[in-house]
Amino acid sequence: MPNAVPMWLARTTAASCLTEDMTTIERPSSNPFLAGNLAPVHEEVTVTDLRITGTIPTELTGRYLRNGPNPVGDINEAKYHWFTGHGMVHGIRLDAGQAKWYRNRWVRTKEVCDILGGTPPPSDWPAKHPSFPANTNIVGHAGRTYAIVEAGSPPVELSYDLDTVRVSNLEGSLPFAFSAHPKRNPATGEMHVMTYYWGWGNQVQYLVVGVDGRVRRHVDIPLPGGPMIHDLAITEKYALIFDLPCVFNLDAAKSGAGLPYYWDRAYEPRIGFLPLEGSASDVKWVSIDPCYIFHPMNAYDDGDEVVLDAARHPRMFDREQRGPSEGDPVLTRWRLNPTTGASRETVISDRPQEFPRIRESLIGRNYRYGYCAGVGAGFAQDTLTKVDHLTGGVIARSDQPRFGYGEPVFVPRAGGTAEDDGWVMALRHDTYSDTSDLAMFDARALDDDPVAVVHLPVRVPNGFHGNWIPDIA
Repeated sequence: MPNAVPMWLARTTAASCLTEDMTTIERPSSNPFLAGNLAPVHEEVTVTDLRITGTIPTELTGRYLRNGPNPVGDINEAKYHWFTGHGMVHGIRLDAGQAKWYRNRWVRTKEVCDILGGTPPPSDWPAKHPSFPANTNIVGHAGRTYAIVEAGSPPVELSYDLDTVRVSNLEGSLPFAFSAHPKRNPATGEMHVMTYYWGWGNQVQYLVVGVDGRVRRHVDIPLPGGPMIHDLAITEKYALIFDLPCVFNLDAAKSGAGLPYYWDRAYEPRIGFLPLEGSASDVKWVSIDPCYIFHPMNAYDDGDEVVLDAARHPRMFDREQRGPSEGDPVLTRWRLNPTTGASRETVISDRPQEFPRIRESLIGRNYRYGYCAGVGAGFAQDTLTKVDHLTGGVIARSDQPRFGYGEPVFVPRAGGTAEDDGWVMALRHDTYSDTSDLAMFDARALDDDPVAVVHLPVRVPNGFHGNWIPDIA
């Protein structure tokens, strides 16, 4: 059973929708995506004045936020898919060298409050609009905080303290759905989004969200099937469309599959290149070998070619339909020519790793350094890695068997000039105490001791994505 929560933790009020008879799951489970540190936690907590080891840089004032699935209520273990658990956001606020608070909050979609009780949040959409658990990422844009997910659902706005504000349509500008992975163009501050929904048929939609938080353009792009497009990449010229062989399966949907997207060996894998201000007729396609890409590290233009670095999975949801478990994801580089259709593929590192991140001011630009979370058996948190694309070197920080690291986030140092002058933040699970930490490293010395560790008295389950969102004066 999960460790009991200490009495000195400040719990949320009754408005949080918690009930005394909540269904819980024993951490040993027949479903690997409900076992170990993938098992959910069962309470919302608020902890203030957190214990720190080391020294938090005083310039870091803001919130480290992370989203992930944390199912509540009755769970069908046999059919449960990791990607469908209810969203829970975890946040740590830093200010002037102190860790002021930790909070975890379920994202209050109507379904969550139907289970836990309480009043659902207001929604800008009709009652029948698709709404899936907002469990994948959390971003700050135009002064607002959004919990986001793919597959047809809109963003959910949260308060600074992570309470649910509303299901948003971006001030009436969002045509229908959002995505789990917007990319912010460092030249403009705009967010670029590739979104999909099975009910549209065979197409995806490209969005550009302006710095004012409103969608300023959208492009519908026809496809031969209905692929699951988890992410996109941008360059200075293009938005990249990952049209890969994990596609909507109607039979699986009719049978009640948790996530009805399965591997299709007959589907041609390819990458599309949409000019950033172009139309669907301008898209050029390049075929690649069969694989699946959840997350690109980065992409950039190199003459007539586009360089794409990403975590490459050999396939997805073929034999295992409850989560990613189809072979090791390895960091791979493609050189793609949208004019000639030529494609070359090389392995950057054969170490299993995922959740790649970079210095975000270099999104879509040539860059040197990337950071990943190593992946252990059963998609467990493992090492923390830094790849140097100039030298080909990889630093792999392993603190096993005690600590396993999640997605790294790079935070630049104010006034720094070197690409890796800053810090890498990552949540880690402490298997000895069954609690979690926010570890902060000097990005130039990833294998040295942490600069600071914020110790949490609770466990944060393995999740998906997060960001450092600085306070704005």
